[in-house]
Amino acid sequence: MGRVDEAVRRIRALEIQGANAIARAALAALAADLDADRAADGAALAAALSGARPNEPMLRNLLARFLEVPVPPGGRRARAEELLCGLDEDERRIAATGAGLVRDGMSVFTHCHSSTAVAILLEAHRLGRRFRVLNTETRPRYQGRITARELAAAGVEVVHMVDAAAKRALDGADLFLFGADAVLGSGYLVNKVGTGLFCVVAARYGVPIYCATHTLKVVRDRADEAVEQRDPKEVWPDAPAGVVVENPAFDKVSLQYVTAFVTERGLLADILAGTPAADAGVASWKDD
Repeated sequence: MGRVDEAVRRIRALEIQGANAIARAALAALAADLDADRAADGAALAAALSGARPNEPMLRNLLARFLEVPVPPGGRRARAEELLCGLDEDERRIAATGAGLVRDGMSVFTHCHSSTAVAILLEAHRLGRRFRVLNTETRPRYQGRITARELAAAGVEVVHMVDAAAKRALDGADLFLFGADAVLGSGYLVNKVGTGLFCVVAARYGVPIYCATHTLKVVRDRADEAVEQRDPKEVWPDAPAGVVVENPAFDKVSLQYVTAFVTERGLLADILAGTPAADAGVASWKDD
């Protein structure tokens, strides 16, 4: 089961990161190993992949969708490709919907690295919108630098800052856009640590808050998600004795903070119920 083992290793090491990229890599690995060994236990391989990042329901949901349809021997890769093509189309829809929120002269605040949020900003730029992105570095693994590099390479104006400077940035922002790793039936979303604090600040300043996410990230198979705790050495490799270092990977954020969810089904005010957002991209603007 070489492809699955390698994918698990790379996901745990954050060589593959971001919910979409993780789900795609896991699906490709699972399909390849099942086609290579027709006696392999698909459910066990899927469980190993899902366990590599426990806060990734898109990973679990995509693998479950893949396994629920019987496929002839040797046809797993074709089935995986079919699902991935569907994801590609969904991502185009999300990018097109989200780009409609971005206007000339705006300052858009974002946190960490979300391929979905980046795709929205790149699509807005492609459509000729001229705006700047206020971007946090996202300690301790600095995933925000990925966002900054991708946007700057496309010609988007980026202002990069330490996480603690986010209050200053949000005070002048027109929009807070971020992704999600999970959406919980309990009324919370899970995203990179810091997101909850920035939502509180954005709400204080009246900045509209948009979460860009595929509906595959809604948790259907469990009541809640435990927040992943990563290696404390990522924060302080040589912390002195007596200092306990915590390194939570995610925040749980109340869905009540979110103005609307940008999904493949359009703007949703309530992603759990699938309720469309009425003029969410218009009524919130401070200068209208």
